[in-house]
Amino acid sequence: MICQNCGRREATVLAQTVVHNQVKKAALCAECAAQLAPAHPFDALAAALEELVGRPRVHPGRCPECRTSFTEFRTTERFGCPRCYEHFLPQIKDLLPRVHAGAYQHRGKTPGRR
Repeated sequence: MICQNCGRREATVLAQTVVHNQVKKAALCAECAAQLAPAHPFDALAAALEELVGRPRVHPGRCPECRTSFTEFRTTERFGCPRCYEHFLPQIKDLLPRVHAGAYQHRGKTPGRR
């Protein structure tokens, strides 16, 4: 079935609208359905609230995911989450060769070694 809006693409969506108690159906392609879909009523509210409140501030010295600081990592020698590795990469790049015997990548344990 061809899209009843553009007449060019395969219709994959059946859209129904009710106007004055009359149901209208249209077979639409995905692109036309996306263009004709009404905006969700909460989208405008969410955008207004985000603008009013703003995004949460992230301290540059802390991981944006778990809020672990580099000082905490140096003290505990453990990161708080996987994103810490990405966030603190500039600081840990010099540590990696020392920790991993000259390699920049962790290769796992060697069998028979502790």
